Amino acid sequence: MDVQLSALLPAHLLFQQAGMHLTIVSFTYLEAKEFSSFIPMIVTGNTHAVLTGDLVRSSHLTSDQSREAMDGLKSAAIAFGTVFPGSISGVMDTFRHDSWQLLLNNPVFAFRAALFLRCSLKMKSSSGIRFDTRISIGIGPVDFVAENRVSDSRGIAFTLSGRSLDGMKNEHLAFDGSFADANDWHDVSLCVVPLLDCVVTDWTPVESGAVSAALLGKTQGETADYLLAKKGVAPTRQAIGDSLSRAHWGTVHDVLARLEKKIAGSLHAGYVQA
Repeated sequence: MDVQLSALLPAHLLFQQAGMHLTIVSFTYLEAKEFSSFIPMIVTGNTHAVLTGDLVRSSHLTSDQSREAMDGLKSAAIAFGTVFPGSISGVMDTFRHDSWQLLLNNPVFAFRAALFLRCSLKMKSSSGIRFDTRISIGIGPVDFVAENRVSDSRGIAFTLSGRSLDGMKNEHLAFDGSFADANDWHDVSLCVVPLLDCVVTDWTPVESGAVSAALLGKTQGETADYLLAKKGVAPTRQAIGDSLSRAHWGTVHDVLARLEKKIAGSLHAGYVQA
């Protein structure tokens, strides 16, 4: 029997596997072993998550490499939306040759989506090419969503995401939210997110590939097939397990779980004007 790589699975997948149907707009995560204790988390109003990013060291990439990276990000966003239906609003918007923006309907998915996008890009790296993207997460109300281009939309979430990206120096991951319980998020923004960023930045292409599959809740067998399709090579289950161990996936998983739970709780507390 395959061992579940991601202890946190999207609740709708677990219920679908059990033959049940949900009409909940969005929901929290739970550990597979605690399936029976699942409590749905309803997200109401216009609170969204906005992910804004740009390619790392894009000036060192050729035109073909830059295009490959941007196409890879767009494909990753589509893949994420397929596994988590309804999580993404519209499609990823790209501008200039190295920048992009993505709107999430459910803010709980923000960090999972950010890590998945980075992993999907980093796994394409080789000895001569380093692919990565900076990502700034902003959570808050959205006043207007442009029909054709996400980047033409307006709202606090967009302001926070863009402002944080502009303020980034050597970081590759940043977060800001307009939660009413803002004081509870200071340590997250100033300590937890930078530490998480350091861990992710050090992941090798092989480790990034294994983690990207774990973020989607894939089993070891599914991960082998997933990497075969992506990289042309199917690693053994032992190799997959070793990669996750080197990537400190167990710890990252725990941090991700707590962040998702914290976002879900803060959504109920409301927001403040940025």
